[in-house]
Amino acid sequence: MTHRDSIEAVMRALQRQQSEAYEREPIPAEPIIEVARAFLPRSPTQNARIKGPGRLAPADDSLIKARYASTILRVAQTSDREAAARLVGSIAGDLPLQSELPEIADIHLRAIASFVQLATSLRDTTNPKQQPPWKTALDAAADWLRAVEMLRQLTIH
Repeated sequence: MTHRDSIEAVMRALQRQQSEAYEREPIPAEPIIEVARAFLPRSPTQNARIKGPGRLAPADDSLIKARYASTILRVAQTSDREAAARLVGSIAGDLPLQSELPEIADIHLRAIASFVQLATSLRDTTNPKQQPPWKTALDAAADWLRAVEMLRQLTIH
């Protein structure tokens, strides 16, 4: 079996799994917040942070979004251009909460601007030799994550 045959076999198996998944009825999911409550020890800090769906503290919301954006960028870097453009475009629409601190919101919005620029560059097929601005987007995501983590450390201590 050649390397190409192996890849094709894996692709066929993945396509079969995907079609089987689409044919089944979706499994009803329990809201994640209820699952989290069941497994977390009770403390005043944790009870304050887990208030219910859509009620995360702004710093927690931004931390989750920044970590997610960093992860998506790493995955997108290993993907083909079209998939990378979709992945990066998906994080470009995740705006900060209105209750976010203005400084963090500004860093978040600058990161979004770099994600939009990267997604646009990835979608541009007129100049395939042009390198997409990965470093700018990765640096912006890292700056955002660093700022949120620093803020979180300041508010915990």
